[in-house]
Amino acid sequence: MFTDNKQFWAVSLASCIRSIGFGASWPFMAIYFNIDLKISIFYVGIIFTILAVGSSAFSFIGGMMADRFGRKNTILAGSASGVVIYLALSVLVLTDSYYLLIAAVFVLSSMSGGLVFPSASALVADVTSVEERNSAYSIYRIMANVGWAVGPITGGYIAGLSVGYIFLLVSITNLIQLIIIARVLVQGGRISSRKEGGAFVFDWRILMFAAATFFGTLVASQFSVTLPVYSTKVVGILEYQIGYIYAVNGLVVVIGQYPMTWITRKLNVITVMIAGSMFYALGYLLVAFSGSLYSLMADMVFITIGENLTTPGMNTVVSRIAPEGKTGRYMGFLSMANSAGRSVGPSIGSFLMFIYAYNGLRVWGSIASLEIISISILALFYFMVYRSYRSGYV
Repeated sequence: MFTDNKQFWAVSLASCIRSIGFGASWPFMAIYFNIDLKISIFYVGIIFTILAVGSSAFSFIGGMMADRFGRKNTILAGSASGVVIYLALSVLVLTDSYYLLIAAVFVLSSMSGGLVFPSASALVADVTSVEERNSAYSIYRIMANVGWAVGPITGGYIAGLSVGYIFLLVSITNLIQLIIIARVLVQGGRISSRKEGGAFVFDWRILMFAAATFFGTLVASQFSVTLPVYSTKVVGILEYQIGYIYAVNGLVVVIGQYPMTWITRKLNVITVMIAGSMFYALGYLLVAFSGSLYSLMADMVFITIGENLTTPGMNTVVSRIAPEGKTGRYMGFLSMANSAGRSVGPSIGSFLMFIYAYNGLRVWGSIASLEIISISILALFYFMVYRSYRSGYV
């Protein structure tokens, strides 16, 4: 059983600790750039776009490194870079450095997650069987979201002092992650030889599936810029209250992820992901009709149900279609496609708020309609790939 595996729990615990810091910082960054540093919402979208482009590139590199140099070495490299980069960000913010320098180092922080996430996802696949995998990824997500439930509320209080202290917390959580991985993890995954060919063989199945997740992530990424800025500027909630909205996200994952996985266990993964996409669209559309903190928290429940239904399935599908010895780079390619969605998403959300002058129905209706593209590609993937197999994808 994977639940008896120390490596699985080590990477899950490390993800939980890291998510405390990540959850503390992420909900407040768009507000920090827009309100505290007086950067136009249009340019805030560009900053987050560049961040996601960097994450996309580092994710693909991280996937290849995971196969070439091993899961442990790659996670350690990502953790170490996170310690240094977030500590530097803390110092820059606390010393009121030039805003472009802060933005540049913030973009560079994409290196840390880009190296860690594909390696950690590949390691979960290494230590589980095909039958166990969806449950394993669900537990892995629950552990990460325990941290995400704690982080935003913590960040909300720390932000009252300075965002710089939030970055100090992120640096510390990366250090703890590094220590856990160094002490417990063995060199997970087969280190590939140079005879295996190119970095990535273009498999039409992963390309098609990644296209579907790209559009889904494009909608989900409104989580980072559009939602917090709209909530403060249009709905009028206070800055520290943003943490409560994002804490709902973590709590719904912790409480609902495993029961939801159990309830949907007899359905094929693609059907579950399509249902999740529908919840995503509904949740964001409901934001247009929300006028208080509590209604936004209710919207987040629908959004998170969409996340619970879609996210574990992504890694499950990729782990099954990846050839032996290339799980890391396939995970990296998926992460790259999702990062590309996250790179486009903030710019689209910011642009929609700009051209529609923050009109809720136009902004959120346009965003929700993009989920139709993801659903359509997932349906095609089901008929062209999944339906051909009695169980699994390959």
